[in-house]
Amino acid sequence: MAIRVSRFAGEFAQLAEWTGESERELRDDKDYHSPSREHWLAWDGDQLVGALHPWRSPDGRHRLYFDRCRADSYGALAAVVAGECYTHADITDAQVLAELSAAGFAEVRREHEYLVPVAQVHAPVPGGLRLVTADKTELEPLMMLDCAIRADIPGSEGWEPDPVWFREETYDSPFFDPQTYLVAIDGDDYIGLVRIWRALPGRELQRLGCVGVLAGYRRRGLARALIAAAFMPLVRRAVTHVNAEVDASNDASNALFAGLGAAVVGGTIELRRS
Repeated sequence: MAIRVSRFAGEFAQLAEWTGESERELRDDKDYHSPSREHWLAWDGDQLVGALHPWRSPDGRHRLYFDRCRADSYGALAAVVAGECYTHADITDAQVLAELSAAGFAEVRREHEYLVPVAQVHAPVPGGLRLVTADKTELEPLMMLDCAIRADIPGSEGWEPDPVWFREETYDSPFFDPQTYLVAIDGDDYIGLVRIWRALPGRELQRLGCVGVLAGYRRRGLARALIAAAFMPLVRRAVTHVNAEVDASNDASNALFAGLGAAVVGGTIELRRS
């Protein structure tokens, strides 16, 4: 029987049973109630076999987030989205990669997944600069710093400022921890940041989502100092490891994490369908 795809219409019970998430968590997820977000389900008869959550990100790219999916549902789900789009897959999942390739996706870049040990790191803040926790920052300059740093991150080029989205995904996010989201400041200028998010539901580890410094402040040890400061609250909480993703071609960032004793434990492939 061919896979049938339908727009999500409140099938929270079936989705919870298929994904393993609680029905209550799914119902409380604001994305399922946003008129700007679509959700699609794949069915084999009456059995749910996959879910897709497309998203138009602030860089203009159409990104496809596949939830738990049976391999043969990827192509049918991707077909509901027209035009160019991007997605990610585990580098070791040959079956999913084959299904996405058959659906017209091709590799554009790779990321290493690191397991990063949390420890006290001796890395003083360069002279004349200071660090503040993100709850002490102003939205607009932090948002503009975020966009400037993303411009140098492969796969995030072209990110446009969106104050409503940025507030929701930063200050108002349930995964926002101001003690581990730090901003480097030179006078009144925001010039670098590090953010470590609280663990996502079902995930054991917190995620070091980004560390970045504006071009004029690099090669002074500021990125390492930001990570050292963000690690201190985690050391006090007896957190032993976080994970992080780094583009395979980003030599400076890979060297930074190697210097922290991080180990590559996996990876992802970003794919694009034209």
